[in-house]
Amino acid sequence: MTNEGKEIIRDTALLERASTLFDRFGDYVPLTIAFLNHWPTEIKFYPEFVVGNAWKVFLSFGLYQLAAFALRRAVKFAKSDLVP
Repeated sequence: MTNEGKEIIRDTALLERASTLFDRFGDYVPLTIAFLNHWPTEIKFYPEFVVGNAWKVFLSFGLYQLAAFALRRAVKFAKSDLVP
């Protein structure tokens, strides 16, 4: 195997590890941001939910879940391309 092939495999393994960590701990990022910005993180009634900033936390959860899914698919795609 050439040096370039080894680098690609190493980079793909690094992306897979980063994707796994992001998938495992990515949900904590919106909570940490919410805590640092003093956003409400408890469940509220609908009028308070819309008027306040609590919807941002739930939206962040959804976006981070989509990002984790995209990373998993990217790793799967990259690994399938390397298989002879």
